[in-house]
Amino acid sequence: MTIEDLIELYPTGRIQQTKASSEWLSLPIAGSYFILAKEALQETEIRLLETIFPSKESIVDHKKHPWYDYLFNQTALESDGTFRIIQFQIKKPKDFLQSEWENSIQEIFPNFEDFFFTTENDGALIEKYYKNHYTLEDIQSIFLTLDADFDSSTTAFVGNFFQANEHLPNLFQEEQYIFKQEAQNLRGKSAFSLPDVALHYFTKEAMNQSKIITTFASQLVLTSEIRQIILALWHNQGNISSAAKDLYMHRNTLHYRLEKFYEQTGLSLKRMDDLVFCYLLITK
Repeated sequence: MTIEDLIELYPTGRIQQTKASSEWLSLPIAGSYFILAKEALQETEIRLLETIFPSKESIVDHKKHPWYDYLFNQTALESDGTFRIIQFQIKKPKDFLQSEWENSIQEIFPNFEDFFFTTENDGALIEKYYKNHYTLEDIQSIFLTLDADFDSSTTAFVGNFFQANEHLPNLFQEEQYIFKQEAQNLRGKSAFSLPDVALHYFTKEAMNQSKIITTFASQLVLTSEIRQIILALWHNQGNISSAAKDLYMHRNTLHYRLEKFYEQTGLSLKRMDDLVFCYLLITK
């Protein structure tokens, strides 16, 4: 993201050479600061912008981690090939064994190109493509195992493989945004990738702007129980037996709930199209 992009998104912002006071958000970019009033921003928006434009007082040793400057400051990088970036956010216990955790990561990912924390709890691992790379399920199992060993809680976004060229930093910024926006909508997954959230991410703006959807949603009474049922069915690809197991509900009871919902709404959660529609309604 360039200064021009920021000005287009935030026309009330200004550029200056020094950081502003604490009431203002100071985003370091291109040797200057882009200044925004915090009172005009939502808290989630502030956290997202601070992630995309980390403070110059970075905890990263730039000499040891050239990928940091490449991704965040768009400097040149002497590296050829195809890479993916695994972003992670970790909740640590008070006695977290940081060095041991980092050593474990480096041992588990033999083809990592770079690895660093950008904040106390956020970081990135850059992995070069190789034939037998870890699948998403492998990575989820890895972080679940590490969380069990270190008493931590980790959420990771597994990026796509891209060429290391002038476009990758901008692609990474969009992946950062997707990670921050979509992580809160997932349940029971310690790792996810774009296909897991693409339907919601790329349709939510249209859903929010639709008067039909707004009116329909206001007329449709969705209890907490039916919301959990919709999510369970969605995460189990519509499989009723698996969803019932996740809900700690007898399969026949779930069938009964689905029939009642159909009678009340005309929407059958046994049909994938209706299930997708209801999923988008509760997550828009």
